[in-house]
Amino acid sequence: MKTKKVKSPWALVGFPVYIIGFSLLLAEGAPEWVETVSKIMIALGIILLIIAGIDLKKRKESAQA
Repeated sequence: MKTKKVKSPWALVGFPVYIIGFSLLLAEGAPEWVETVSKIMIALGIILLIIAGIDLKKRKESAQA
């Protein structure tokens, strides 16, 4: 029996936001507002990835039922 692959749209959004925010934080000579925006992006990315984990768990449970 082949199992269906379960995907979460939250992870598709959260991971790139986290990566872009982290790369902006590592930029040399960036203004202070860019650093602030990058920290907000990192936090938002982490929140979205946590939501993705919860959503993925619920989707797997509903797919098994």
